[in-house]
Amino acid sequence: MPRFSRALSLALAGMLLLSPLMPLSAAPRSTETTRPPALTEDQRILHVLNRLGYGPRPGEVEHIRRLGLRQYIAQQLHPETIDDSAVEARLRRLPMLETPTAELVRLEAEARQMRQEVLRRQGGNLPENPGEALAKLPPEERRQMMERYRAAFGDEKRNPRRMVSDLQQAKLLRAVYSERQLQEVMTDFWFNHFNVFAGKNLVRVFLSEYERDAIRPHALGRFEDLLRATAHSPAMLFYLDNWQSVTPDLKLPGRERRPFGGMRPGNGQPGQGFPGQGGFGRRRPGQGGIFNRGGAQRPFPPPMRPPRETGTQPASPPNPGVAQRRQPGINENYARELLELHTLGVDGGYTQKDVQEVARCFTGWSIHQPFGGQRRDRFARFGMPDAADVPPGSFIYRNWAHDQGEKVVLGVKIPAGGGKRDGDMVLTLLARHPSTARFIATKLCRRFVADEPPAGLVARVAATFERTQGDIRACLQTLFESPEFFDPAVYQAKVKTPLEFVASTLRAAGAEITDAQVLTGALARMGMPLYGCQPPTGYKDVAEAWVNTGALLNRLNFALAVASGNLPGVRLPATASGDDGRALIETLLARYVGGSVSETTHRALEDIVGDRTRLKVRTPTTPDNNPALEEDEDAEDDDASTMPAMPRPRRTPGKAFAPGVNPAMRRYDLALEALAQADTPLPLTAQLTGLILGSPEFQRR
Repeated sequence: MPRFSRALSLALAGMLLLSPLMPLSAAPRSTETTRPPALTEDQRILHVLNRLGYGPRPGEVEHIRRLGLRQYIAQQLHPETIDDSAVEARLRRLPMLETPTAELVRLEAEARQMRQEVLRRQGGNLPENPGEALAKLPPEERRQMMERYRAAFGDEKRNPRRMVSDLQQAKLLRAVYSERQLQEVMTDFWFNHFNVFAGKNLVRVFLSEYERDAIRPHALGRFEDLLRATAHSPAMLFYLDNWQSVTPDLKLPGRERRPFGGMRPGNGQPGQGFPGQGGFGRRRPGQGGIFNRGGAQRPFPPPMRPPRETGTQPASPPNPGVAQRRQPGINENYARELLELHTLGVDGGYTQKDVQEVARCFTGWSIHQPFGGQRRDRFARFGMPDAADVPPGSFIYRNWAHDQGEKVVLGVKIPAGGGKRDGDMVLTLLARHPSTARFIATKLCRRFVADEPPAGLVARVAATFERTQGDIRACLQTLFESPEFFDPAVYQAKVKTPLEFVASTLRAAGAEITDAQVLTGALARMGMPLYGCQPPTGYKDVAEAWVNTGALLNRLNFALAVASGNLPGVRLPATASGDDGRALIETLLARYVGGSVSETTHRALEDIVGDRTRLKVRTPTTPDNNPALEEDEDAEDDDASTMPAMPRPRRTPGKAFAPGVNPAMRRYDLALEALAQADTPLPLTAQLTGLILGSPEFQRR
């Protein structure tokens, strides 16, 4: 058989599956004349496994049948009663997960200094590949840098670049192996709701703490506690720039007016700021914070460096931000997203004035030494008080930076002089607002029931939210006990996101994962790099966001790679094949999709039995509208801490998370390349398994 080309697309057998896949974006609708029959007990079990978790594992349907479906749901609603030590043992191989944030700040600061040193020795011209830059140094300098690297990081396991990689692998391993499936689903749900982008400078340093301490413990608790935890998180404060938000009337000891002179950028009153800068990359009108993205000027400038001595050392690279100093002032990014995305919703009844007032309430909520003390504290020379005993990278409230005036939020007066209590009052007000109840109920019903959730169900879940003051567990119980949840019309009506598809594929196949890195690369190729969603809206949970020809081909390629055993670090249990191809089809259908598929899918499987050389794979692509996770290495200027205008342009190849070049994606590409260039066709069982796992029936949940 001729060698397959890398550019070959799927052959006829694969293309037969694409036509039924494309209508996935339209969920099946019931009518009075075509009302589907009630779900069987096994269908109800499969429905629960696919909605409350990441799909069934071999033998799990039988286990729940013996346990009882109601008992299983009750256990999932109380994850503390479920032993999950097995998955915790797997996570011990990922040392960066439990590293304290202060230590991560130190490691990142050390790595930043080393990058700056290499840049200096290269005369300000850093090659695309940092390894290439290191190789260009003289031998003695290279030896010194390598010794410094080993002294700072010990071994590769403590490399700062593993901060995100270890967290990505942990998320996938939990989805595949955790017994606490609902907790993992809700942790992902809330992270997406309170999204932060790992590619924005130092956010990656705070990611582990954010998910571990702010999201996971409150995923099934009270919404107000969850909201408060995210508001205090350095990851959120850095991502939405609130860590730099201070009152523009800032007064320092011994000075009568603002410390830096010049025009006041805004005082929290309407019309005082720069028009058009208030939105988070969405061109909203209104008063904007001085640290918003897209402006030509920078916020807190980098520290001034003493001039270098003349000699052989190259001059410092030019830094255009040094001469462009801006006033400290209020930033509205967090206030706007808190109202629009975290609580009330876009139609929740707030105004631009409310955004301004909320932003004033959160001035002074900041991070202590996020850069590990390497940046000069511009207020230290004025004797401003600080918290020397607070670990670097921790939340800190700076009373001297807070707007102490009276505020009015949603008609509620917040008295003057409240300090940090202003922000706490806003969080309580928003968490208990009826608009928040409706907004959260709608998102929960969309995640667990249908892309267009029934209005009656949304109203009942919202009523539970209000009655229990945001008890998430109670809201879910109302939802799971509703007739709408088990309505036959919503059975297999949701399309899996790439994370749900990858996790459910590995669970269904009973895969043993010894290295999850290649799997995170597959997710990036499918357009869902974990922790890599740049906008604060998070990844969408509706079919139209994930259904297109390129994405579906990538999913089918992944399913074939898993079934073939071609992914490094992923092993499948041995399965019997047999000579009767049609009997094998029925066996595999019963194992993976409950035995029921469309005529088109069944015909495609029979065609493979008739001609086992027809199925080929194609090189994966990254969807243009879902950039791969990128690492921002803009280490020298403080402007790196503000969000660039969106959509974010792709970086040139060579950056840590640029498309097609990060290690995880590269390993996945090589695995598919080997599969595409195989000299012999895959075994029949692998071909049929791959097509079933890539079928429309399996891609629905």
